[in-house]
Amino acid sequence: MNKSSSGEENVLEYVRKLKNLVKQHEDWRERRTLNLIASENFASLDARSFLSGDLSNRYTARDHFYMGTKFTDQVELLAVDLAKKLYRAKYADVRPLSGHTCSLILFLSFLKSHDKVVTCPPKFGGYPGSSNLGLGGLLGLRNLYFPYDGKTMNIIPYATRKMIERERPRMTIFGSSFIPFPYDIEDSLPQRYGGITVYDGSHVMGLIAGGKFQEPLNEGCSVLMGSTHKSFFGPQGGLILSNDEEVFSTIDSKVYPGIVDNIHWNRVASLCYSLLELIKFGSKYASQVVKNSKSLARSLDDLKIPVKCKEYGFTESHQVLLGYDEAKSKQVAKRLEQLDIITDTGIRLGTSEVTRRGMREPQMEEIAQLVSDSLSGRGQSSSYDAIRRRVHKLTGEFSGVEFTFAE
Repeated sequence: MNKSSSGEENVLEYVRKLKNLVKQHEDWRERRTLNLIASENFASLDARSFLSGDLSNRYTARDHFYMGTKFTDQVELLAVDLAKKLYRAKYADVRPLSGHTCSLILFLSFLKSHDKVVTCPPKFGGYPGSSNLGLGGLLGLRNLYFPYDGKTMNIIPYATRKMIERERPRMTIFGSSFIPFPYDIEDSLPQRYGGITVYDGSHVMGLIAGGKFQEPLNEGCSVLMGSTHKSFFGPQGGLILSNDEEVFSTIDSKVYPGIVDNIHWNRVASLCYSLLELIKFGSKYASQVVKNSKSLARSLDDLKIPVKCKEYGFTESHQVLLGYDEAKSKQVAKRLEQLDIITDTGIRLGTSEVTRRGMREPQMEEIAQLVSDSLSGRGQSSSYDAIRRRVHKLTGEFSGVEFTFAE
């Protein structure tokens, strides 16, 4: 065999390996695992179909440097119109590539070195990318953290208002990766606060869209931003919304060409479709997500699994927070993964994806029992195999997608 044919064979082997890895992933994660990761969801097949089209290869530019964009430009306008309609906002930007990109856009639009920014404490789920571990440190900002009650898993409004009055931060960002309950935004802000008030709704964008959580733009926030792939069941990406013309104009002027160049128009087309799904089905979807979370939390509690915030009704979101310490949480997550129950190491249990798959309260009781049996500590391979078969049976019965148009 000559060197040329040998090299070609090696390349083909890598091609086969890649295809096999992707197939193995899809067979496992889509068909045989129970996904309870709170920061993931399942886009419909139609929404996914837009990701592989010709738009995935194309550029546009605000200065019309590129020709051939007459349809792409209309896709952007449609996405913007749908986002404004869904979130009852005057302005929307669909160009951010992620929730983190949204944070970067806002920080670079309004903050300079040594400015103060208030976020949720990282130990209580504050996004590390906005703290001194991420953008705060990179940009030389002074990170301050909300006074926070670990029992209620919420900020303390009175103490927050006093801190903001005292520190006068340039930006205040509500929102957290651990977010079982809405925030009392109005009571947390001074009457005359001249800073930029942002709500990072990355985890709850789908619930806000469905009118089942809170309405940050009507409660004192000048910006609502977040991811489009968590409780919002679209493609991975970001979204910025506002009712403040001056604030949004500043944001708009910074996005291109300073922060986002290639917009990934296939993603925007997919986002359009997901926005339409939420306009049509969002209220029912969000309502069922919250019902499922409450049912899962109650069922886990009945089975003596520690669940936070019991005395406050457990949750009003897509998240159920378990009361393990960090070391135990990692052990629990690892054990569950061995049985094809997928979580993070937080440990948060999310109901967005299982709700999208069509599960209701009876299935939440079944999931709770599976979790309890998985953690019982019997350690017998035969019992683990039995649990895994029950997981596969449940996922097999709910392998479709609801809250979408006919597929």
